[in-house]
Amino acid sequence: MILLLYTYCFKHVLYIIEQNVLEVSVGIYNRADGKYIKDLPDYIKFFPFIMRKRSDGAIYFKQKIDLTKTLKYCEENNVKLFHVFIASLLKLGVTRPVFNRFVVGKRVYQRNHINVGFIAKVKLTEKSREVNVKVDFDESDNIFDVATKVQKKVSVIKDGGDFKADDTIDLLVRLPKFMTAFVFFVARGLDHFGLLTKKFIKDNPLFVSAYVTNVGSIGVDAPFHHMYEWGTISVFSSLGVIQKDFIIDENDNPVVADVVNVTFTIDERIADGVHMARGISDFKNYMENPELLE
Repeated sequence: MILLLYTYCFKHVLYIIEQNVLEVSVGIYNRADGKYIKDLPDYIKFFPFIMRKRSDGAIYFKQKIDLTKTLKYCEENNVKLFHVFIASLLKLGVTRPVFNRFVVGKRVYQRNHINVGFIAKVKLTEKSREVNVKVDFDESDNIFDVATKVQKKVSVIKDGGDFKADDTIDLLVRLPKFMTAFVFFVARGLDHFGLLTKKFIKDNPLFVSAYVTNVGSIGVDAPFHHMYEWGTISVFSSLGVIQKDFIIDENDNPVVADVVNVTFTIDERIADGVHMARGISDFKNYMENPELLE
């Protein structure tokens, strides 16, 4: 029985490979979701060998964002702080493409698209259903495009809709553990060699430019989140709760203002520290001056 099951799975693996080869004919190392970057500094190419996992290369940043202009902008333009948060990440990925890279199979790739994943709840209760969401963006999208696309996905959830990723999870958790383990063994192997199909990646919320969480919506401050080893996420960012704190104004005087903490967990293997520091500084500027996102 077990032999028949493995034979059945193997046939499907071969089918996936065959379909993917027909679907993607872009080169020996290129993938359905990214292009292999050959002209990198040697030390960047060497990083995946000394830091084998994303958790090995994870570095952490925290930014305190002054919301004096931002909250007024949100009210005047009928957008939410969460939309500004995501639009700032989108702008960061567009203006600094290093933040839209990922490492798989000890190779660094530039992602073909820019997208964000997050978990949404039907209601803000402990027993409410959680749904994984993946939103695809265009590089030309502005803050209003972002708000529309995010809200459209969230509306599907509130109306009782599902996404394919959750259907897959529901199926896998019902299988015997050895079968689930075998499925992931095969999937990780295909991922390592860049043989996962566009269809598989398209609906998977862990194959995204950045994964975000809005813990401020449940009244807590932003944590430093762990990295996922499955998927291609290189940036994980958390948005905290709005609170009062001291800032230094333009006249170098301490004043009390509305602020929010944003944390980042980033895979260091995609870029050096200079890119990281400048990118996080740019992100802060976008969030504090949301008119730059139009």
